[in-house]
This record gives sequence, structure tokens and C-alpha cells, in this order.
Amino acid sequence: MAQTLKQKTIGAIIWNLLDRGGQQVLQMAMVIVVANILCPDDYALVAMLAIFTAVGNLVVESGFGAALIQRHDADDRHYSSVFWFNLVMSSALYLLLLGCSPWIAAYFGEPQLVALSAVVFLSLPLNATMLIQTTLLNKQIRFRHLAKVNLAAMLVSSLAAIVMAFCGCGVWTLAWQPVILAGVKSGLLWTTNRWRPQCYFSMAIIRDLFGFASSLLLSGLLNVVFINVYSLVIPRLYPKRELGLFTQGNKICDPIVSLVYGSIQNATYPIFSNIQNQHDRLINAYRKSIRFTSFLTFPLLIGGVMVAPALFRLLFKSEWWDAIPFFQLLCMGGCFTVLTAINNNFIKVSGRSSGILRIEIIKMALTAVSIALLARESVLAMVAGLMAVRGVVHLINIYYTQRYTGYGMWAQLCDTVPYLLLAMVMAAAVWSVGLVVDKPWLLLPLQIVAGAAVYTLLAYATGSKILKDAIRLLLKKETL
Repeated sequence: MAQTLKQKTIGAIIWNLLDRGGQQVLQMAMVIVVANILCPDDYALVAMLAIFTAVGNLVVESGFGAALIQRHDADDRHYSSVFWFNLVMSSALYLLLLGCSPWIAAYFGEPQLVALSAVVFLSLPLNATMLIQTTLLNKQIRFRHLAKVNLAAMLVSSLAAIVMAFCGCGVWTLAWQPVILAGVKSGLLWTTNRWRPQCYFSMAIIRDLFGFASSLLLSGLLNVVFINVYSLVIPRLYPKRELGLFTQGNKICDPIVSLVYGSIQNATYPIFSNIQNQHDRLINAYRKSIRFTSFLTFPLLIGGVMVAPALFRLLFKSEWWDAIPFFQLLCMGGCFTVLTAINNNFIKVSGRSSGILRIEIIKMALTAVSIALLARESVLAMVAGLMAVRGVVHLINIYYTQRYTGYGMWAQLCDTVPYLLLAMVMAAAVWSVGLVVDKPWLLLPLQIVAGAAVYTLLAYATGSKILKDAIRLLLKKETL
């Protein structure tokens, strides 16, 4: 029997959560082990190259994945043209960045970056080889298959990183891990998928797809610069160690953020694209997804702020404890990041990708102002200012969502703010546990249990439909 839209959406979200959650657990375990062997300066070196890798990967993808999913009549001619275009583009970018590595090293004053660049940037052509394979699995809503590939690749790369760290490879551990991840994932996708590119290429198809993808590419580039601006600014204004601490805080926070918005975004985009011409049905489905996003996001990230001291003192050596305030600020900013990303997903489905570009331009202007005003202050003040920018951008994002989709600002606030209030009450309960317990090994699990219990009870007491749906699913009263 054919699945309903609700069943498809719930199933897709669950498989994406399992995929992302499993990857984040493996990555977190790897980060904890490796961080207790390496030092902040090692992380700072690789972080200096992060913005170049991120920009390169985005240019290679160029929004073609989203364009192919959004396009209902895409066939092998489209897939093959994009595949060959991306392969050539990624190889050219690798050589270009490799040639620029001496100037990158000179900018940061770190000669070692020249050698590191040759390894780190290898992920660009490797990622290009799996773009179409991943796009097809997403478009076909085959998230179970994709989850197995992703988890296997993450397991292999994490084990490799741990072995390299114990063998004394130092910063090279961090350089090789993402390359191994991309290589294994690409290999698994090609051996388990039947699709192969044809000996066909059409520049007309590339231009046609780029008409939709160009705004996504430009907005994506601006977003990548915004996210990675720290790696350009911090080492120029502050000691290199500060970038290492910020990077570590981000490595712990980012899995939570990516788990939520990555899972929901990947699951809902192909499904919502299929009903993009049914406006009322689309709005109703989207409101459910934003409520589900808020239900998960606020307790996870606000809870992360509250348990941060116990978390770091339990899992990391004292050299990393100064990363706690960075982690807390990133968790607070992450709430806005998740909701903004989900709204952008909805704007993309509506075909108004140019609106996302406008938002990104405003965001970059606000970022430049924030950095200029706070550059002479402490690094924490600068990061706090950039987190505040995320909050302002989210309000602007809500306005554009209303303008392009008809999902009003008041309706969205009504869908999200109740879960924020529940999370604030939960935070007070988590904080109170720290008043009576001091030992990190006991405090952390008690805070997690107390937070989960209080939030769940509050959601149940206030009649949360999202919680009721989850309970019915667990009790098998709602099937996938």
C-alpha cells in the first residue's frame, strides 16, 4: 500500500536522524580520543584551511544537487553532464588551491600549511565523484541505503584517525581523516549503486540547471564565508591557540546542529519538492516540520549550554577547558542556525532561491560591521557578536519566508517559541542539579537525565502534538 506523505516524511526523518546521529556519535568518539592526544595548535593549523576547503566543495557542487532534486524531468543526460562538469571543476580547483598554498601559508605565517594543503584539498575531487550518486539516493528517498554507506565510511575514517593519533602523526591525523572519509564513501557508493555516467556532456544543460542553482551557489558561498570567517580573522588578531579552542568548541557543537537540521533538511526537501504545486498542503507539512525542528533543537542546544562545564571536564584534558565558553556561545547561535537553514529549505522548494541570496548578502554586511566593532575586544566578545548576528538574520529570514511562501511571521513564532520556553524551564532544572553535585562523572549524567525528564514531562503536560506522535510511533500505533 502506498505510503502517505506523513509516513514518508516521518520515515525519511528517522533514517536521516539515524544516519546523522550515528555519524555524530562516531565522530564525537574520534574527537574525544584524538583531542586528548593532540593540542590546540594542531587544530588551529587545519582550521586555517577550512574556509578554502568549504568554498571549494561548494563551488564543485554549485547547487546542482538541489537543482536536480527540484527538477522532475531530470534524466541521464542531466546527471552525466553534471558529473563530468563537477569532476573537471574539482580537479582544476585542487590544482589552483595547491598553487595558491604558498600565499595561504604566508597570510597566516605558517609554512607547514603548504604541505598540509596537498592532503587536505584532496577531498575536493573525491567529493565530486559522489555528488550524483548521493543526489539520486536522496531524490529516490533511499535514505536507508545512504545511511549504511555514511556510517561505514565514518567508522573507517574515525578508526584510521585514532590509529594515526596514537602513532604520533600529529596534525596529519586531522588532515587525512576527511580525505579517508571521502574516499571510502565514494568507493562504497560506486560499488553499491548501479548508476554510471554516460559519455555525454551538454553545456546547455549545465547553463539551464545553473539558472536555478546560481542563486543557491552565491548564497552558499556567502554562508560558508560567514561560518568560516573565524578561521581568517582569529589567527590574525589573536594567538593561534584561540583558533584551536574555538575549533574544538565548534567540533563538539556542530554535530548537534548538523544532526537536527541536516537530517530534517535532507529528508524533507525531496518530499516537499514533490508537492511544491499544492500550496496549502505544502504549508501544512512545513509547519509540522518546523515544530518538530524546534522540539528537538531548543532542548539539545540549550541543554548543551548548561552541561558544557561538566562535559568538557569529564571528557577532555585541562588544556581544552578554555574552549567551554566558545562551545556555549556556538550552541546559542546554533539555535538560530538550525531554524534559518530549515526556512531556507522551504524557500528553495518554492523556487525563490534568489531570496536566500538576499538574506546572505544582509548577513555578510552585518558580519562585517560586527567584526569591525569588536575586533579590538576579546576573541569571546567577537564570537558573541557574530552569534548575535545569527539571531538578527533569523528574524530577517522569517520575514522573507513569509514574503515568498505565505508562512507568516506570527504563525512561525507560534510554532517555535513554545518549545523555546519549555527548554528555558528545562535549563533551570539542569542548572539546579549543579548546585548539589560537583563531580563531573556524576553531574553530567544527572543533568542529562534531569533535562530529558523535565522537558518530556513539560511537553506532555502542555499537550505537545509532536511528542504524542513520537509516543504513538514508539508504541507502534503509527507505522512507517
